[in-house]
Amino acid sequence: MFRSVHPVLALLTMVLLSSMASAQNLDIKSLKDILSKQGFTGLLQGKVTFNLLGGMKCDSSILQVYYYTWEETNPPGRAIHFSQRLIFIKNREYMGQYVIADRPTLLKQNLLRFPYSHDDGNTIQCGQEGLPESVHLDGSDILLEK
Repeated sequence: MFRSVHPVLALLTMVLLSSMASAQNLDIKSLKDILSKQGFTGLLQGKVTFNLLGGMKCDSSILQVYYYTWEETNPPGRAIHFSQRLIFIKNREYMGQYVIADRPTLLKQNLLRFPYSHDDGNTIQCGQEGLPESVHLDGSDILLEK
């Protein structure tokens, strides 16, 4: 009985891993297209970078976590504008973003850790309800935005 189960489990595992890998492999054009059509409020022109940090377990699904930066380069002597965000995508659906001050230092199964003290708030953690509507990071409350 167990011999017939192992090939089925192996096949299911391969299919699951294959679908997760393809979901994570969004090219920049596809990612920008998803964000622009689904309500992302950040800028998508200019000096924009997206770095896939990995997958994060949230409720019963896996979210792809992208670290986004945008920089406006001005003529010399003028202020430079800069923005950092964490963007969450589930199966090509934009789930939301947090505007952050620093890049996370760790992505672990269902949480992101930042370089702040525990007392000031240093994690974003997913629960059964999904992404939290607000998080406490480095002494400030940050809202999940769409």
